[in-house]
Order: sequence, then structure tokens, then C-alpha cells
Amino acid sequence: MQPVYAYIRVSTDEQAIKGYSQRSQLERIKNYCEYNNIIITEVIFEDYSAKTFNRPEWKRLITKLKFVKNQPSLILFTYWDRFSRNITDAYSMLEQLKIKNVSIQAIEQPIDFSIPESKIMLAIYLATSEVENDKRSRNVSLGMQKARLEGRYIGKAPIGYRNKVTADGHKYIAPHEPEAIIIRDVFKIIVQEKNLPLSDVYKQAVSKGLKCSLTTFYEMLRNPVYCGRIRIPNKDDAETKTIKGNYDDVISLLLFEQVQLKLKKPKHLNSIIRKSINENLVLRGIFECPNCGKTLTGSGSKGRRKKYYYYHCTKGCPYRLSAALLNINFLKFLKNLNVDDVFRESVRKISNDINTNEQETYNYKKSEIARAVEKVVNRNLNAQQLFTRGEIDYDDYNLIKNNCRTSLENYTEQLQTEAIKLISKKQTDKHCDLIINNLADLYESADIITKQKIIRLFFPEKIILVSHQIEELLSDQIKFILGISEFKQNDQEYNQEINDFIKELIFLRHDFNFTELNESIS
Repeated sequence: MQPVYAYIRVSTDEQAIKGYSQRSQLERIKNYCEYNNIIITEVIFEDYSAKTFNRPEWKRLITKLKFVKNQPSLILFTYWDRFSRNITDAYSMLEQLKIKNVSIQAIEQPIDFSIPESKIMLAIYLATSEVENDKRSRNVSLGMQKARLEGRYIGKAPIGYRNKVTADGHKYIAPHEPEAIIIRDVFKIIVQEKNLPLSDVYKQAVSKGLKCSLTTFYEMLRNPVYCGRIRIPNKDDAETKTIKGNYDDVISLLLFEQVQLKLKKPKHLNSIIRKSINENLVLRGIFECPNCGKTLTGSGSKGRRKKYYYYHCTKGCPYRLSAALLNINFLKFLKNLNVDDVFRESVRKISNDINTNEQETYNYKKSEIARAVEKVVNRNLNAQQLFTRGEIDYDDYNLIKNNCRTSLENYTEQLQTEAIKLISKKQTDKHCDLIINNLADLYESADIITKQKIIRLFFPEKIILVSHQIEELLSDQIKFILGISEFKQNDQEYNQEINDFIKELIFLRHDFNFTELNESIS
């Protein structure tokens, strides 16, 4: 007697569909077998999608059939969509089963494989299932896209968040402590600690309790969800964009963008900062040799009266150039900068956006502190009531009261610090024009690290030193910004590069002492 296997499959999203329950399928197959005097060898229950045959129970059944050699077997199921919802995979599996001398049959959609014309019906059954599956997938995809456009986060909450459900059944994500605090500190450390490798930041975060792999950590740093933004995937050739989500953020948009700018910097520029930079070789590592394309380094050569510095190629290439000449040309370039009004307006607009985000960050921290203060006050009142009812003694009450007072003082100090920081940032708004108009003065008075930042504004990537004139070495984007060239491109990537340039310029305001600069200018 040939083995007969009853294959019962239902995926999670089909559980509520009438007629697709496991019990209903099993009853129909049993009735079919009783009517045809067939004895079921084994009932196989599968809770998996039919998009592919990579299903645990099906794979186990195929493995078992390999050991039943030269003996015909039969697999029964209710409908052909229980077998497969992919017509290509279905025909491939049918060939494999035929080789193994295994017959299959859908009891509600029977096919007589001995009749060639019946294969047309099989194709219809399989194609119908695939089309239905594609329609369902498309509807799910459109629903998810609509939810994203409404600012809702779809799927499992990322690290630092938890999935929540409101009383009326709406799903959302919310920051989860202490992970959210650790992640916020991570972003701050990356901006504040200029020379700290990301691997060290990751180790610090793990030591504080963050549980994730290094790969997940890198992905987290580039995920806009933490600054309250939802990334809308590219759909129907539309541009990928981000919109504000309807959930609480962990960090400000300003902090997120600062980290993105730092992550985008080429590794060779980060290595320049980590080295001890000679003031006379401030452009070292920026340019490439026009002869061989290698990165130009620099060194000093002792002369009769003083030491002379040169930018030169590595061993084997004779190219070298006076460092003083190139350094002076760069300073002259800064002094001759002529920025048009359109660019100034862009600077003011982005600066206002940044200040708005800083205000939102302050409001968020203010509300956090307010909630913490409310908890402390409630704890103090509760302790007072317990003491009044005689449920705790005076020493315990006094200890709780003193702890609450200390906490309130700390929270008050935090709020004052955040307010002072916000006022300080707002006062620097007027310095944006000062940076543009006096970049040469700022450059001359800045420390070596800030000078490197100014240089990277104009040379974010290595450039071949084909000329001693700085204007001729600039990219088309920088030339357009400075009015040197009329080259203009309207694509998204080009505009993003201009916006990054402006943001870097604005972020420089925190690196200068504007009081001293004003005095020197006046």
C-alpha cells in the first residue's frame, strides 16, 4: 500500500479566511479518503507562506520521500494554492516529485494528469493563486506606504524604541529608557569627541547597556527615525524623501545632521586631524600629485637662514611645491571671496531651520525635566502622607525629603543650563554673515583644527594639484556658490552638496571667539 500524506497548510495571514483553517482542511481530506478507501499515513501541518517551497514541514516531507525508493507515494491537499502560490516554483517541484514517483492531488480541484488538456486547468489554478498573492502583496505595500506618509513607523520598533498601542487600537513607537538615553549620548559623543573612532564609541555604548551588533550600531547612526523622521522608500520613480513622524524623537535634527556630515567625511580627512599638524603644512593630505596621482605629503628643509617647507610627492617622484606659496594663495582666495545674495539667503534660511530644531530640542528636554520634577514632587507628597498616617518613621521621611530636595535642585540646574545653551546659540545667529564676510580673518586667527575645517569646506575630497591658483582647483558646485562659475545643476544630489556646504559653514560659528574677532575688525 502506498504512503499517503495529508498536507495541511495555512499561513498566519490566512488564519481568519473562511475555509482555510487547518481543521476545515483536515476534515475535507478525511472525508475524501473515507469515500475513496484511502488510508492516511501521516498528517502534516504547515504554518508557512506558499510564496516559496522553503517551508520547514515541506522540506522534511521531501527528505522523507527520498528514502522511500521505488515506491509510489501520494500527497493530498485541498486546493492548489495550498501547494504553491508561485507558478514557476510549482512546475519545478512537480518535476522533482515525478522523478521521485510521487503523485499529488488537490481534492477540491482535481487534475487528471493522464489527460494533456487538463494541464491547462492546472495552469489556471496556479496562475490564479499567484495573481491573488501578488494583489495581496501590492495592497499590503500600498497600505504601508500610506501609513508612512501619515508619519507612522511601520514594523518592529528599532533599538531604543518600543512598539505601543493606544486605547483606541492605534499602533505607534515610543522611546524606551535607558536605551534611548545611551543612543542620545552616542550621537553627542560622535560630534563632541573629534578623534574618537566609532568602534570605541560602540564599546562605550555596550558597556553602558546597549545591546546590538556593530553592524546594527552603524545602521543606527544613519537612521533618521531617531530624529523623528520617517524615510519614505522610492515608489513609482518618486524621489526618496523623509517626513516628520508622529512619535517622540530621541535626538534633534541638528544633532543627527551633524553626525551625518561627520560620517560622510572621507577617511583621509579624518586621519589628517588625528595627526599632529604643522602650521606650515596645513594643506598636507588635501592634494594629489599631478605627475603620479599619489597624495602629496609635506616636510621642512633646513636652509642657511631658516627652514623651508614643501608639499611633495612620496619617494620615487620628484614633484614638490613651496608650501608658503600654496598657503598664501589659499589665504588670498579667502580674502577675495565674493558670495552673492542668493547664497546668503540660503545660509539664513538653513540657519533658521537649525535654530527651529534647537528650540524643539530644548522644548523636548524641558518637558522631560518637567515630568521628572513632577515625579519627585509626588514622591515627596506621598512620603509626607505616609509619615502623617504613621506608616513610616521620621528618619525615613527626612531621608526621602532630603533626596527629593537634592533631585529638584539638580533638575533646576539642568533646566537653567539648557536655557543658557539655547540663548547662546540664538545669539550666534548674527555671526553667520560675519563668518561669510570675514572668513579670511577667522582663518588667520583660528587654531590648526579649525583651519582644517575651513579648508575641508572647499576641498571635501582630494584633488589633483593641476594649478597653484585655488579658484581653478575648486569643484563646480563651490565655483557656482562663490559666483566663480555659472555652472548650475538642478538634480537632488547637487543641491544636497550645496546644503551640506552651508551647514558646515554654519556649524563653524561654534569654533570662533566672535568677541575677539569684532575687536580686531573694529
